[in-house]
Formats: sequence, structure tokens, C-alpha cells
Amino acid sequence: MQVFLGGTSGKSTWRKDVALPILEKAGISYFNPQLGEGEWTPEHQKIEAVAKERAELWLFVITEETRGVASLVEAAYRIGQGRQIALAIRMIEEDTLFDGLPLDEQERKDLNRGRAYLLEVATQNNVPVFDDVAEAAKYAASLVKQAG
Repeated sequence: MQVFLGGTSGKSTWRKDVALPILEKAGISYFNPQLGEGEWTPEHQKIEAVAKERAELWLFVITEETRGVASLVEAAYRIGQGRQIALAIRMIEEDTLFDGLPLDEQERKDLNRGRAYLLEVATQNNVPVFDDVAEAAKYAASLVKQAG
């Protein structure tokens, strides 16, 4: 079973530092779409699209490190499709900095509102939501083992 690692990207290290060691230790196959700075090309978008369609399980991690909303929408979409999802969501705290600067209060509230909506969609569809990346990765590994 192939696991697609979606969610916070950029300079975030949740994949490399937390999820990959857990999945690799369990012998689980995965697709990691995160590339180094300057490595992305239009060809990568095609490769990622194929990997998404082939994935049987998605591990989505939405951390406090991102302002991005596309992953929120994609996670909700996959949940709506009835796909197997392991999900971690972290809210953005008041003192969070982006590029060394604090968020204004309205943006922080908007970003957390999106996270809250995803949490609600997950809850309504019986998808467990973790606030810890390791717990979400372990849950993903358990789903793969159960299917196995």
C-alpha cells in the first residue's frame, strides 16, 4: 500500500524528521512530494498527480508552520471521497512568526478557522485527528498493516 505524504511543505521537516523514520521502520512504501528549494519543475507536478491517484492512504500534516490552505482543501476532498486518511492538525498560536514576523490577528484567526473546518469535516466522517505528527504517522502505519 502506497502512502502519500501531503500537507505542510516548504522548509518544514516533519516528513524527514518524524514520519519517514516511522514509515520506513514499519516497511511501508510512501511518496514524498517535498523537494529541496529550487528543485521543483512542471514535470514534478505530473509525477505528484500520478502518485496521488495511486495512493491508497494519505498522511496529511497541517502544522503551525504554514499559511497554505491548499492542503486543507485537498485533505477535505480526500475525506469526502471516503479515502483512508491519517491527519494531524496544529493550530497557529498567537506568538507564531512567519519569516520572522508575527501574523496579524485576523490572518491567524482565518488560518485557524480553515483548520477548524477541516477538523469538523474529519470528525463528521470518523477520521481521527492528531495534534502530534508521530501519532498520525503511527496511525497511518497501523492502517497499512491492517489492510495488509
